[in-house]
Amino acid sequence: MEENSNPKSVTIFLNGKLDKKCEVKLYKRLTVTDIIQGCKEKLSLNNHIKCKLLDSRGEELSDDDLEFINNEEPLFLSQGEKFAKSSSMAIYQEIRKLGQGGFGTVYLYRSKLTNKEVAIKFVDLRKIFSPQDVQRLFSEISILRGLKHRNIVDLIDVFDLENKSCFVMEYCSGGELKEYVQNSGPLSEKEVYRIVIQIVDAIRYCHNSSIVHRDLKLENILFLRPSHKTVKIVDFGISGMFFLGKASENERSDAGSLHYIAPEVLTRSDNRANPALDIWSLGCIIYAMLTKTLPFLGKTRKEIMSKIINCEYQPLPTTISKPWHKLIKGMLRKRPDSRWDMIRISDHLFKYKDLENVDVSEDSFEKISKIVPAKSNGFFNVRRDRGKTPDKANAIKAIRKVTPNHCKRNNSNTPPEPGILNRRATNIEKAVPLRFKNFK
Repeated sequence: MEENSNPKSVTIFLNGKLDKKCEVKLYKRLTVTDIIQGCKEKLSLNNHIKCKLLDSRGEELSDDDLEFINNEEPLFLSQGEKFAKSSSMAIYQEIRKLGQGGFGTVYLYRSKLTNKEVAIKFVDLRKIFSPQDVQRLFSEISILRGLKHRNIVDLIDVFDLENKSCFVMEYCSGGELKEYVQNSGPLSEKEVYRIVIQIVDAIRYCHNSSIVHRDLKLENILFLRPSHKTVKIVDFGISGMFFLGKASENERSDAGSLHYIAPEVLTRSDNRANPALDIWSLGCIIYAMLTKTLPFLGKTRKEIMSKIINCEYQPLPTTISKPWHKLIKGMLRKRPDSRWDMIRISDHLFKYKDLENVDVSEDSFEKISKIVPAKSNGFFNVRRDRGKTPDKANAIKAIRKVTPNHCKRNNSNTPPEPGILNRRATNIEKAVPLRFKNFK
């Protein structure tokens, strides 16, 4: 934990007596003993009583835990008594019910600590019977706690309450992408691009973290605000892990909604936790935003499955710019090993953001440059073969400079903000002709 002029400030409640609380600033080298002693003085407690510092789940904290404390998570000071589980819920004020899910119910609450609105997902543990359901619950907890990205919903806290497990999550008030597409679709290419680059950035971050979502669909992408600018990916309950660039041999799943499931899952030829599963699902999402319809539809489940397995879908309308046609063709490929990976998708979106007067015929991109996956640290570190003009080589070199230093300054493991790339791109406009006239 770095020492700075603005250390994290946390609220500590007296266990079982929420009317008694104090604020503590977490300076560097501060220990749990120091925090407890400071709380005793502020709350006028007997100095001889042995106290413990607990998190919102009632688990005792150690000095090593202080670095990872979320300042929106309440802490509790116990004077030796058992942790009161109702304390965790008492700091939230219920507003209304948001919806019902397979595992439980989601409500909108307001935090009395920060005055922010949060979504709390109540999972009824009595309804969980199978080991797979238990695995899914703990999968979502562990995965969301490890993912910190601007386009992935933030898991603020997790605690138990009677027979329920409670997920306190960032509240996205803008609704689902599915509803937005149904009401406003088909979306303009400019708007699709703005949404897609956010989703691609988040999924690429997941894949670089060895996580495959496996249930990407319009319903699992939410807008942070009613302005419909920023999107957040949710529901990592059936996510899988993959390692060293290979699909996990031990992770198999038929998870995912039918319209977005890749053909290899339906044929059971390869249903491992492979990043190619997310590529296929994302291709379906992009197709739906551009056309207001999913690529694989049918009157029966059998008909839908047949179309997916045979990769039969209507091409995009000719009124849609050619780079979108190429992107969809690269993502919706029957063989998972032939599908574009996230590096190539990112490069394609960036390259064709504003380009014009460039050959975009069926094979032009492959002829210019064959892109292969590189060891990725989350940035635009694409390797290219020979065949580029000097100007294009310099342009790519300039783009690739926008990586580690920026992230180190901001203490971030995620790729730079799109705006930063755009500012860098303005310096190379003369090096690469700008195209995609609809993207301004």
